Amino acid sequence: MLSSKDIASLRIQRWLSVLAAAPLYAFIRVVLRWRFRYRFSNAREFQEKIWRELDAHDGPVFWAANHLTLIDSFLVFAAVVPWKKLHRTRLIPWSTPEYRNYYHLGSLPKKISVRTLMYLCRCIPFLREGEDAASERWRKRVFAKCEWLLKRGEAVFMYPEAGRERSGWLERHRPKDFLGRLALEAPNAKFLCLYVRGDHQLYTTAVPRRDETFRSYGALIPAVLPGETTPRAIAQRLFDTLADLQEEWFAASSLPKNCGGNDVLDLKSPRLAEHFDAESGETDPEWMSRHLTAREQKSLEALPPGFKRFAEACKFIAAKEAAHKALTQSGIQTPQGGFLMLQADLFRRKVVHLPTGAQVDVRFTHEDEDKVHCVAVLRGGFIGDDETPGDVLWDVAEIPPGDDPHEFARGKCLEFIAESSDEISSPALLAFTDDGGAPKVLQGGKVQDWGVSLSHSGRYAAWSFMIS
Repeated sequence: MLSSKDIASLRIQRWLSVLAAAPLYAFIRVVLRWRFRYRFSNAREFQEKIWRELDAHDGPVFWAANHLTLIDSFLVFAAVVPWKKLHRTRLIPWSTPEYRNYYHLGSLPKKISVRTLMYLCRCIPFLREGEDAASERWRKRVFAKCEWLLKRGEAVFMYPEAGRERSGWLERHRPKDFLGRLALEAPNAKFLCLYVRGDHQLYTTAVPRRDETFRSYGALIPAVLPGETTPRAIAQRLFDTLADLQEEWFAASSLPKNCGGNDVLDLKSPRLAEHFDAESGETDPEWMSRHLTAREQKSLEALPPGFKRFAEACKFIAAKEAAHKALTQSGIQTPQGGFLMLQADLFRRKVVHLPTGAQVDVRFTHEDEDKVHCVAVLRGGFIGDDETPGDVLWDVAEIPPGDDPHEFARGKCLEFIAESSDEISSPALLAFTDDGGAPKVLQGGKVQDWGVSLSHSGRYAAWSFMIS
């Protein structure tokens, strides 16, 4: 419950933000256009569509958008709001930025400037981390403020993922419930679902690159449908809508959407076996230092020396190699063998590209004394788990004696794709091309965005592709 002081503070902040709206809008536009030279390619058409729907709705609105940079709120605001709509103050949203990201920047003058800007932009600082009582009270107060604003018919802007998308991909299978909980308190509200992204945004950054051009997609949908009584049902529908907008964005983009990889290691192949001494149980430390970061090596110390530790080290390598292939497909270049630029967390099933912070999902599909196989997905679909099938298909097979591993993997991959599709009657309709580095599949002479990946090691070959 908000105190009378909290409510008075919100009213003062709203009044001051209205007074400052025109100069702030001009400032934001000038900085985005002349400092960063950003452009919005479909702005007029997009704004007319969105405001036609907003003007017809007389209730509160949740703004919900994808999140890639620290200035996304300004980009989304610029993409949605034209000059002539500044007077619609009820629909200019309140935001909930992370307190630690914005309120402790630089010198005292800079802190004061940033805090003043955020205050006048209707920001209510939010504290996402911390399990202590003070942090819990902070979060409850912010939610209470948002609830009070929504019940008065105003607009609130929150990022449904509660943080930036480290993979650069909004995943519909990982909804967060907090917006669903808030929507149940304002059932007559609507979600303004927004997907705004620059044409060259490969991954999460502090700010987009200079001279970027943004395209925007949006939809206004009911916050709560008849029969929806749980936050999860509401959140899932919201994430599905945002994911559909993401598909629209990528359909009109030159960036590849499906970016996956796979890697198989024959644990008993001569090339790997030379790094493991079966008698002493020791793994070659020089080999380990070339492939594993200090953090990864430290995680292996919990295992006693022996084949199990060696196999675990190979899991790190397979995960990183699969992630490397997914990153390369997206345009994020990692030198072949640049294992120390990648860091795997096998518990969380993530691989991080250290220079950019881009994060790849990984999943082990085969683990035994002979081999380890890993698939990776950066973007384009869900990697899958024990409960939900994913959007990446794979297979592993032994290479027949005398067969060329490279050609065997290619042939089996094309067969696998054809068998998995009702629209491809024969693998003879497909072919591989290596133009541009990573292998890609041609159908009818046209490169297909399938995230295809090939791998072979010792006795085994593996292949994967994405179906999203």
